Amino acid sequence: PYIQAPVRPQTMEKHEQAPRASACYSPALFLAAPASGQGKTSITAFLARLLHRNGKTVRIFKFGPDYLDPQILEKGSKTPVVQLDLWMAGEDWCREQLYRAVAEYKA
Repeated sequence: PYIQAPVRPQTMEKHEQAPRASACYSPALFLAAPASGQGKTSITAFLARLLHRNGKTVRIFKFGPDYLDPQILEKGSKTPVVQLDLWMAGEDWCREQLYRAVAEYKA
């Protein structure tokens, strides 16, 4: 599956150039489980490390309040983990983070 970034977010500064005026795409994986303790973080960290070692750019987004999992996931992906929180950060900010990750994607 691919994630489609929205057309240039409203929250981007005027001096920041979007790479393309239209939507852009990037491979994406959504990992979920019915409960905690199911191994989501371990599997995600393993996949991130594997992809990073194979020269891929890996971006991880975490939903929900957590401070330990992002630290583990950053070790695997070698990139900062972005926590998406619609209530605290707002939908526009979350969309912008996804947009930026897709725009920075390198095949």
